[in-house]
Amino acid sequence: MIGAERLLLKEALKDSANTRFVLLSESCIPLYNFSYIYTYLTASPRSFVDSFLDKKERRYNPNMAPYIPMSKWRKGSQWITLIRKHAEVVADDDVVFPVFKMFCKKRYNCIPDEHYVQTLLAMHDSDGELERRTITYTEWNQSASNMDKNSWHPMTFSYADAGPEKIKRIKDIDNVYYDTEYRTEWCHNNSTLVPCFLFARKFSQGAAMHLLSGGVISQFDASALMDPTP
Repeated sequence: MIGAERLLLKEALKDSANTRFVLLSESCIPLYNFSYIYTYLTASPRSFVDSFLDKKERRYNPNMAPYIPMSKWRKGSQWITLIRKHAEVVADDDVVFPVFKMFCKKRYNCIPDEHYVQTLLAMHDSDGELERRTITYTEWNQSASNMDKNSWHPMTFSYADAGPEKIKRIKDIDNVYYDTEYRTEWCHNNSTLVPCFLFARKFSQGAAMHLLSGGVISQFDASALMDPTP
């Protein structure tokens, strides 16, 4: 999967006009219009990469050292948005990717797409160049006990779920809490407090049609992003 992501980035980088690179899937929907999303992304000089330390998990394979030290091991959502500099780091990587191919094994429950970009950018000391959050909302089914987290999975929104109340609730989220770091990430862009999410997943085709036909995604004033609060 991360091999495919790298190929996508390499292709997109061929166009010098591309400055932001957003990874989405066929089940993602936009929460705002194009103008708002474009301004939101280009107003920030940072990449949006969910990246955090998870001291509770055991996915790090000690055989990755010294190529990838444990201190650089990161975890996060695969739904990333990169500035051109970071997209080039991912596309040109010939050090971390081979290590992942060799040592990211099932024995350690290593899920490459939740670790690769985050760890690679940490290896390049780029943590300070990130908004350490994803801009794509996912609702996880956490009905299982804490002892059975393997059964957790992203919920799929159906036609009935795709109403204005659900969309408004997602849009109103302005912070994300990371319990492994005891950190609350308030969602900022260009020093302005903003909604955390521009996209949401996973929406069925029927749910997407419900949103489009119902006009749930309405117009927003993107200029507000360009006026930071004092």
